[in-house]
Formats: sequence, C-alpha cells, structure tokens
Amino acid sequence: MEIELQNVKGTKDFLPNEQIIRNKIISVLRKNFENYGYLPMETPILNSFDLLSYKYEDGAEILSEIYKFQDQGKRDLGLRFDLTVPFCKVIGLNQDLTMPFRRYEIGKVFRDGPVKLGRAREFYQCDIDVVGIDGRAIEVEQMLMAKNTFLELNLPVYIKWNNRKLMSGILSYADIPENLIDKTISLIDRLEKISYKELVFEFSKLNVNEEKVKQIMDLFNKNLNEYNELFKDSQIQILREGLSECNELNDLINDLDLSDSCVFSPKLARGLSIYTGTVFEFFDKQNRISSSLGGGGRYNRIITDFMDNGQSYPAVGLCFGLEPIYAILQSQEKSSFVDVFIVPMGTTIECLKLATILRNNNIKTLVEMSNKKVKKSFEYANKINIKYVVVVGSNEIESGQFALKNMQTGEQVNVTLPEMLEIFSKI
Repeated sequence: MEIELQNVKGTKDFLPNEQIIRNKIISVLRKNFENYGYLPMETPILNSFDLLSYKYEDGAEILSEIYKFQDQGKRDLGLRFDLTVPFCKVIGLNQDLTMPFRRYEIGKVFRDGPVKLGRAREFYQCDIDVVGIDGRAIEVEQMLMAKNTFLELNLPVYIKWNNRKLMSGILSYADIPENLIDKTISLIDRLEKISYKELVFEFSKLNVNEEKVKQIMDLFNKNLNEYNELFKDSQIQILREGLSECNELNDLINDLDLSDSCVFSPKLARGLSIYTGTVFEFFDKQNRISSSLGGGGRYNRIITDFMDNGQSYPAVGLCFGLEPIYAILQSQEKSSFVDVFIVPMGTTIECLKLATILRNNNIKTLVEMSNKKVKKSFEYANKINIKYVVVVGSNEIESGQFALKNMQTGEQVNVTLPEMLEIFSKI
C-alpha cells in the first residue's frame, strides 16, 4: 500500500531553523512568567469530554471544535482545546493548595476549526493564571507583563480591553432577554468580522429585528466617558458594576503609563462565556497579522462551580499564542543554533579538544566530520546561518593563533584561544 506523505490539515513540522525561533519565544515567555511569580505546571492532553464541555451550552461554537472520540472502554474523551479548563480541574483535585495560587503552563492544544495564517489545529498555548485574587490590580499587572514580554520579543503590541459585565448590562438596558444575552454578546464580538447584512441575519435567528440591531450597534459604539454620562443614573446592577470596574481599570492603566498601549473596545468579548468581568486581547502594532496574539480575562465562576464548597475562587489569566507570534517573528529573524563551526585540517582530535573548551564556556560549537573541503565547509556554514568559522591546521595548533571568520561581515581576525572566548562572550 502506498502512503501519501503529507501532514494532517492544520498541523506542521518545524525544521531546526524554525524551531530555534519557537524555542526562543518559549524561553522569553517562561522567563517572564517566572519573574512575575508564576509556577510551572503540566496537565494531560487527554481529558473526559464532560470536563471539556463543562459550562458550555450545546450550541457553543467551541464544542464543535473539540476532537472527540472513545477509548477502548467506550468512555467519551477529548483532546484539550485550551489550558484553562484542565487548570480548573487541578484546583478541584488539590484543595490543599495555598491561595492565591499562580501557575503557568506551556503545552499543545487542539481545535478542529478554520485554518489560516497564525491559526492551526494543533498548536501551543502559553498560559498564566492566578486563582484567589479579585480586583483590577492583578488584571492590570497581567496586561503590563504582556506588554513587556512582547517588547522583549521585539514585537510591540496594543491591548484591547473591555468588561463582560458592562456588555451584559448594556444589553439589559437595550431590553434583550436575559436568556439571549450570552448569544448576543457572541454576535457583538464578531462585529468587525462579518458584514452588516450577515449581522442582521444572525440576529434575526434570535428574533431580534433590524431596528433593535441598529440600537445595539449604536450602544456598542461609544467611549468610556460617554458610557459614564449615559448610565450615571442607571439602576441596572450588573451595568453599574461593569462600569465601575472599567473606570477602576482605566485609572490603573493611566497611573502605570499603559494608556499608549491600551484601547477600550466595547465590542470585545473574547468569545467564551466563561468570562465574568475584564477581558483583553493583544494585537501587533504593525498589523502584520489580523488575528490576536493572545488574550485573557477574569473568570470567577468556573472554579467556584467546580469546587462547589460554598467558597469563592476568583480567577484571572491570559494566554500567549505561540503560532501567531511565530508567524511574525519567523519572517524577520535569521537564526542558528550554532555559534562557531570548526573545520579540521588533519587535526580532528585537537579540534574536538578545542570544541570541548568552547562548549564548557557555553559556546554552541559544531565540528566538521564529513571530510568536506574548506570551500564546501564555508558554504555549509552560510546555509545554516553559522556566524563564525575557524579552520584549524597544524600551524594553528602549534602557534596558538586561529583565523576566525565572521560569515556575516566577511571580516577575519587572528586570535588566541582567550581572545576567541572573549569575542564569543559578547554575542
């Protein structure tokens, strides 16, 4: 039987020059997560379907994207579609954890959804979450961490933010029935992705006429000052709470000099109905990719409902999307995993000893062992973006002087071993 060699749609092999960039992204994320006090954790990819679908209605879009199957015991299982639901499970299974509890996890998730640039079906999520802290301070700290992390990746972002309570309150003000509020919010979240005609059609399925759609669109096209004026005397409790939380978060954003990177966006909902308050998403300032580079928000109910012990478990978290971040960085970075390529000229043993010294000094070193000629060795170094090449013959061993060539500039210098170590300590 002949097998056609191809990847499953929405999956990809990453060759070394690509994986180096991905590893760099993960390394920067991990460092920043730990700098903010988040602890590493790992959860299973396989989960019960009941767990994955918990808190979602049958018509929820995310349920259609879960990879669902049965094991040999006929149990309904699924591949995790995010890292938040498994995290909630961990809190439920480990009730002796000291609160507040901060964790990060970097792992693969799976969604049987549309495939486009920056969006795959098998992909990594890089999450942080904290349970046990309410209030806006932790939310703005996560936004600040995200901004600084993206800057370290040389990827300036702007942050869209909103509040689900505010959205629910506005819809109550517009006389949308409570049982339709979540579905209406999902439609509002798509306002920038579908045409007005499509929007009216989708609302008609909820028995919302075009006149009401126009009212809703007008209500969700205002700034925070306009909302403060419009709803200053409102008696709708959830609307008052949402507006108060927005004002508090906005003050913190201004106090922490984040206002140049943050944009209040009343249409932003983050899609999933688990969110209970603040939500936010990150976008490339240069608009090199249309989808968000990550996002998050507050979800106070899901862990509280998991635990069901009469106590409250407020939680907030965010996720960095490795795939869209990589989609941008791979187009602007040349990378190599090797610092120096040593080419022996009848001096293999001596070169292996030299390589050991360099590696002991954290210099990534490759020794040519396939009897390539010098010209071919230089071509090879160029192809895999090795910055330095040194050719070592008996004269170099005897004199202790090595001709070190910079493959990017073409410059060649004669150096001793200590001088070589000094050069590499600066790259």
